[in-house]
Amino acid sequence: MADAPKISLITITKNEEELIGQCLKSAWFCAEKIVIDSFSTDRTVEIARAAGADVTQHEFTDYVTQKQMALDRASGDWVLLMDADEQATHALGEEILRALSDARGIDGYRIRRVLYHLGHFYPHGIYPDTPVRLFRRERGHIGGLDPHDKVVVEGKIGHLSEPILHFSYRDVADHVATINRFSTRAAAEKRPTMFTAFKMIANPAWRFFNFYVIRGGFRDGGRGLYAAMTAAFYVFLKYAKMYERRLQERHPR
Repeated sequence: MADAPKISLITITKNEEELIGQCLKSAWFCAEKIVIDSFSTDRTVEIARAAGADVTQHEFTDYVTQKQMALDRASGDWVLLMDADEQATHALGEEILRALSDARGIDGYRIRRVLYHLGHFYPHGIYPDTPVRLFRRERGHIGGLDPHDKVVVEGKIGHLSEPILHFSYRDVADHVATINRFSTRAAAEKRPTMFTAFKMIANPAWRFFNFYVIRGGFRDGGRGLYAAMTAAFYVFLKYAKMYERRLQERHPR
């Protein structure tokens, strides 16, 4: 019988002492744990090293570059990417081990993420999120546009059924701060055009309708309304910041 493939966990951190321990503990099936830390000022590094992680500190550049840096340090046959605010369920770990025992012809796997926020799991519909998170190291790299990185795999992609749990926001204030930070980075990646002002109205309206009606957010009551409103707010802020840049370029002080 062939030896079981070695799995490397990769993640990036910045002041994640509340969650990094559980993230690393949940990856019990990974033989190697790689952390790229952006000079945390809390106990993140201490906790990660105590959990057996190989921690390297590097000033934050962007999400794509930072995660690729972690991937470059991995030595496993397979790599599992998780953010510090995510946890693999025990059932997912068992499913991964079963899948990799006979993964002929498969180079990566999509894994469903289930968001937890406002004391509630969103397992269906409103946040349909199944990114590629497990992949053969030699067949994948980190791509996408900052801040929305993604794993790019050359080869066939399979699906796993068990989820990763995503504990993304401490509270509403933390969610708003994240929206502000991510919308700034997303706006910086695109050039404003003559249609930016129109998109500042139309795109948030579509995002709200998509989340609240098409994806069935109305079935989650107030939490579904909150999810749709904040999703629309993120899109509005992104285009508002692009519009601001367009005005500054046209009318420099």
